[in-house]
Amino acid sequence: MSIEVIDDQFMVCTDCLMIIANDDATGLDYSLSEEEAAEREREIREAIAEVQRTEGQIAVGDSDMDDEFSASPCACCGTRLAGQRHHCVILAKR
Repeated sequence: MSIEVIDDQFMVCTDCLMIIANDDATGLDYSLSEEEAAEREREIREAIAEVQRTEGQIAVGDSDMDDEFSASPCACCGTRLAGQRHHCVILAKR
C-alpha cells in the first residue's frame, strides 16, 4: 500500500492547524469564552472529520509554504476571518 498526496494546496487557519497537528484545542481558550471555545472546537473537529471522510487524511505540510496573512477562507473549517494560513496536505492510501 502506498500513500499519495491528493491535495498539496490545503491551507488551514491556526485553529485548525493546532488540532490537526497536535490534537490540541487549548489555544482556543485564550481568545474565546469556555462555551465559545467548546463550540469552535466542535466545529473544527466536525470539519476535519468531514474532510477525512470525503477526501483523505489531513497532514501538516511545509511551513515554508504558509501564508503570513490571507483573506482566503480556511480550506478545513471555512472561516472567513483573515489571518495566517498554514500549508497542509491531504493524503490517500492507494
